[in-house]
Amino acid sequence: MAVPVTNPFTTRFTRPGRIEPLDVTGSPIDVDALLDRLRGLCGTAAIVGPHGSGKSTLLTHLAAAIERRGERVRRARLHSRWDVPTAWTAIRDSAAGDTVCIDSWECLGVTARSVLRLAAGVSGCGLLVTSHRGTGMPELIRCGTSVSLLRSIVRSLPGHACWHGQLIHDTDIEAAFTLHGGNLRESLYELYDRFEACASRIRAGVGAGPDGGNGSDGGRHGIHEFIDGFSYAGAPERNLG
Repeated sequence: MAVPVTNPFTTRFTRPGRIEPLDVTGSPIDVDALLDRLRGLCGTAAIVGPHGSGKSTLLTHLAAAIERRGERVRRARLHSRWDVPTAWTAIRDSAAGDTVCIDSWECLGVTARSVLRLAAGVSGCGLLVTSHRGTGMPELIRCGTSVSLLRSIVRSLPGHACWHGQLIHDTDIEAAFTLHGGNLRESLYELYDRFEACASRIRAGVGAGPDGGNGSDGGRHGIHEFIDGFSYAGAPERNLG
């Protein structure tokens, strides 16, 4: 069989903003309905869910939808409690009616979160955040994962009809999900490696099947770096939230 030149599991195809926001069943999320709910919550709410459950992906789509409505958005991605200045700057530079979108809100300490919420209230801007746990803010939506959701994501990737069942099998999808405890981000990395391992065997004329040659070879293979929304070059692990 002809092997695709580009691995469909690279971050160029799976980064936040490229994957359609889906619920735990794999069905599309109504972004406009969520924005209407956000407005009913006075523009401040949290997207809550475990690692790799699609929070960053959903936040990226919501931010873009807010901008399409003609409103201004400020974005910030946090990595540790020392990133308070990043969040502070986004809020400080916002005006009344703007929305500040902050990814990984749980990185901040309780005091920092309280001060930043107060600052957002004073400026009149909305605050939309992602967090692995409750924040004290109203919950906009709770993200979850399932094998059905992972299958839906895989079906959306380029060339699915050509390589599914040849390079990646349903058993690979189920195994990746189980191996990584339902973390979709890590599951996609696992499928990236399985795809590369199988493609390499086919190029070498060894062949592959669901029971041979589809396993991970234990290393990343040039996952694309990118700068898009809340994600940054050099850190492909930030996909999907």
